[in-house]
Amino acid sequence: MGSFFKKIIVIALVFAVALPAITMHAQVNLQELRNNRADLRRSIANAQNELGQIGRAISEAEREMERIDVEMMRVMDEMIIVLNDLDLVEGRLEQAEIELEAARVYRNVHEKIVHDRLRALHEHGQPTLLDVLVQSTSVRDFMLRMEWMTQISRQDQQMLQRLEEAEVRYIASVEDEARLRNTLIALEDSLTRSSEELSLLMDEWETTHERLLGEQLSFEQLRDAYQARERTIDQQIAAEERRQEAERERQRQRALAALQSEFNGELMWPVPGFFQISSPYGNRPNPFNRARTQFHSGIDIAGRGINGANVLASRDGYVVRAATGWNGGYGTMIIIDHGGGMRTLYAHLSALLVSQGQRVYEGQVIGRVGSTGNSTGPHLHFEVQINGRHTNPMPFLRG
Repeated sequence: MGSFFKKIIVIALVFAVALPAITMHAQVNLQELRNNRADLRRSIANAQNELGQIGRAISEAEREMERIDVEMMRVMDEMIIVLNDLDLVEGRLEQAEIELEAARVYRNVHEKIVHDRLRALHEHGQPTLLDVLVQSTSVRDFMLRMEWMTQISRQDQQMLQRLEEAEVRYIASVEDEARLRNTLIALEDSLTRSSEELSLLMDEWETTHERLLGEQLSFEQLRDAYQARERTIDQQIAAEERRQEAERERQRQRALAALQSEFNGELMWPVPGFFQISSPYGNRPNPFNRARTQFHSGIDIAGRGINGANVLASRDGYVVRAATGWNGGYGTMIIIDHGGGMRTLYAHLSALLVSQGQRVYEGQVIGRVGSTGNSTGPHLHFEVQINGRHTNPMPFLRG
């Protein structure tokens, strides 16, 4: 990757590290922080994608380098074999040339002997049949002389023929070894070219591999910078969310205090004649597993003979829910909206005496105590909700 890529990486790194920090003042724009974080996460995902592609390219380069290395080893092994064979062939060729030269010298010596004999005969005259006959002492001697002359001539001819045949064989051997040497030299040249080509190819892949490693490091640095910035923004978002939640809680507490002031002791006790609180508001042991604790969002009103007792509306309002069934463990239940952000909830009923949307009045019988839903026995679960969040009902109830 060229200088353009390097410039892009440098610019991106500077951008990632030097993103303007959002001032943590009282009105930090939480949405802006979340938008910045979303942008960073997209940038991180893009960097990861690039790293994935580069990683695959690095793996391919390493596979190619390994393949080329194996091929170079194979060529080297073949080259060693060829060079050994070439040494053997050149040795045999040198020996064959020596033997050919010796055969030629031997043939020349014998040719000279024959030629010298023929020249002597020519200078002194070729003995005729009459000369042989006159010089012979007997017929048997004549026959022996003639046989001897014939054998000398035949042996000379046979010797010269054998020498010529031997020379032809040596020449053929020299030519065979020379052809084999030329073949091996051509193979050596071919292997040398292959080795050089593989070496060049290996250099190219090593250069590519080094470049890819550099790109990988750059993208890792870029991703790490993005992730560091993301962590900073996460901390800013968490701090702002805590600040806003604290502000909401303060507002809720102010609203709750105002409602408590307004409705303090204004709610009617929902089950006349039964004042036992079997489970107060707040943390308590889980009634189904005493080893665990749970937060109780209301109060449980119980007492001997409470099953089927009348449940009264604690204040005027409208029924916003009246339902049978499980209902998240509440069982048969009623919710009444009293206005001003206040609602009351009555759960585990055995009967409903009102319907959704109905106007009810304080003290009106709206249902019967029961043990429906997630219940251990007959009781009324009573909740007070302010702006959708439960709160301790006791300050609101008339004592």
